[in-house]
Amino acid sequence: MKKIVFISLAAILAVGLLTPSSPAAEPIVVGSPTSFYTASGWGALEYSKIALEEINAKGGVNVGGVKRPLKIVTADTRGGEPGTPVHEALMAYEKMILEEKPDVINIGAFRSEVLMAVMDLVAKYKIPHMGGIAQTPKFRDRVIENPEKYKYLFRCTTHSHLLVKFYLAQLHDYLKEKYGLTKIIFMAQDSLWNTAVVETLREYCIKTGWQDLGYSKYAGGATDFSPFLIKAKKGGAQVIVNSFDVPLGAGNFVKQLVGMKLPAILTGFSMPLASPAAWETMGPGIEYALQVEFPAGCTVPLKKRPGSVEILEKYKKMFNRLPMSSSTISGYMGMYILADAMERAGTLDADALVAALEKTDLMLIPGRCRFDEGHQLIYGLDPKESALSVIVQWVKPGVRVAVYPPAVADAEIQMPKMK
Repeated sequence: MKKIVFISLAAILAVGLLTPSSPAAEPIVVGSPTSFYTASGWGALEYSKIALEEINAKGGVNVGGVKRPLKIVTADTRGGEPGTPVHEALMAYEKMILEEKPDVINIGAFRSEVLMAVMDLVAKYKIPHMGGIAQTPKFRDRVIENPEKYKYLFRCTTHSHLLVKFYLAQLHDYLKEKYGLTKIIFMAQDSLWNTAVVETLREYCIKTGWQDLGYSKYAGGATDFSPFLIKAKKGGAQVIVNSFDVPLGAGNFVKQLVGMKLPAILTGFSMPLASPAAWETMGPGIEYALQVEFPAGCTVPLKKRPGSVEILEKYKKMFNRLPMSSSTISGYMGMYILADAMERAGTLDADALVAALEKTDLMLIPGRCRFDEGHQLIYGLDPKESALSVIVQWVKPGVRVAVYPPAVADAEIQMPKMK
């Protein structure tokens, strides 16, 4: 995996990621510290490169009457690698801030534990920070609890509770009501956002009448999930909810699930299933898997969302492949949201940028982009009023289709035969 990331980053540098588009004006420095071990990290960076090229091709960002190009600087926090301590990620963050002196930060921490620790660091240096990957709802809670201290932090991706409230809860209601499914089992990677997704959904399913067969947590570095899968098979699970984002562990889980040939449908989020290459690498056993993609438009083209098909074609042309994970389009969104705020503020002053970001009202591929009182981008079901996430399903002959919400759905959910 690390070799693949190295090649990917080399390709990014080769096309001029760190080179400003115009030497005539001082560039605006955008710091991008994240975990390049993860497909979400380098995918978001690649999406931000597309935004940079689009913006710089138009002359840059108009700040107080002066067109200034964008320039990206990076730092590998290693925060998505199993076993990497939070303080190591913090050191990478701070080193980038001190040495590169970014005007703003985009993408940010991959792991939620790192994001929570980074909040104090960002408050210390007072740099507008647009998070695009880490999903813990605790981020929003902390901003609301201490808005003055944490006012520099915003998030343009979704968070765990929103994924359940607007997307996964409705998906499981549909499976129960339309197909009469009743038996469900849960498994999560033992990290903040994964457990928040699964535990919130589990609580909801129990309240709405599902028969709960149990809940297991595994470390990010785990490779053997047979005890959980045996339990699922013995209990007659019809739905298996999984949230796991470490590539090796998530990949092993899906392979073992396919190998056991459980007559159950997989829902939630598993990193390998977010890859366009999953059918090729894991085989047709992943058919029917239902996965949430956040924000909408990361890897699956949405015919009903303006610009979605075009941006993925542009991505493939630039990087010779499609994005490999969810959260990636947030790198693109963050660049445009920050650029829009800079133009409206007319300055790069941090406090002025915060005030402008709080008034953001911008239409992007996932929908209307506005922030709530916790500096969380608002998500919902109507792209005219909020940004969207999407439920996608693997179907024959090895493609993913959008099945929910109705505003972006291109097909109905398909179901396997249950024994």
